[in-house]
Amino acid sequence: MKYLKSVALGLAFLMGGMLQAQTFSETLTEEINFSGNSSDNLLVVYNVNGSVHVEGYSGNTVKVEVKKSIKGQNKRSLEQGKVEVGVKVEKRDNIIYVYHDSPYTEFNLSTGRFSHKNSWNNIKYEYTMDYTIKVPNKAGLELSTINNGDLVVRNVNTNEISVSNINGAISMENVSGKTYANALNGNIDISYTQNPDGDSTYKSLNGDITILVKPNLNADVSFKSLNGDIYTNFDTKSSPSKATVGKKKGKRGTKYKVNKKTQFQIGNGGVHLDFDVLNGDVTIKS
Repeated sequence: MKYLKSVALGLAFLMGGMLQAQTFSETLTEEINFSGNSSDNLLVVYNVNGSVHVEGYSGNTVKVEVKKSIKGQNKRSLEQGKVEVGVKVEKRDNIIYVYHDSPYTEFNLSTGRFSHKNSWNNIKYEYTMDYTIKVPNKAGLELSTINNGDLVVRNVNTNEISVSNINGAISMENVSGKTYANALNGNIDISYTQNPDGDSTYKSLNGDITILVKPNLNADVSFKSLNGDIYTNFDTKSSPSKATVGKKKGKRGTKYKVNKKTQFQIGNGGVHLDFDVLNGDVTIKS
């Protein structure tokens, strides 16, 4: 694999000439082709620290650009970060994987599984990897990042989109397809060019969820929140709230926990839109 690099190196010094910190940045680029522009194709992106921005276009090539930024405590730690942190692109059948590569991550191409070890105390440098990717606009997406960046998708019309961000927001504009969106600590904002045609799930622990859909929406909506409300400008029909009962054995016997969701119907009902928030509001509007 060959990378094109544009490099910037910065040094910062304490008074008296002692080195305080060193920074380094470079831009890595890579291109890889799908066999065709089809919704059977899938782009999978695993990031750890940094943003992920994906935009669809009419082509067969996945164009990857990653801005790699390293900050070291000293020259040695900076050089260590420059060597250890990178990105890899691999293909298996109709799936293209773009993932963060380092001694603290593992990826298995045969299973598609990615894992990150919690070894922050052993890392003597800081890093961010900001991904900007152009993808064929019919390809399915499975995107994730953890820290220090938002997750953004634009102009992708496919069968299914799955996005996850632990400490940042999710924004999707002009998209279609069955959706799974999970932002643990951030807002979720989605605008659809076509209403979801498959059951979709939206989750946020601390953030609001807003989806913009077409006026002809037919959906069964379920909503659960500890500290939040749901709003819509659609006419709705009430549906019986369903309670789920969980049980767990303890010292004093079996403990039962009842979770109850608000449910209602938009239009003639149909596709299931499930919203689960802890501290936030949900808005569905056209």
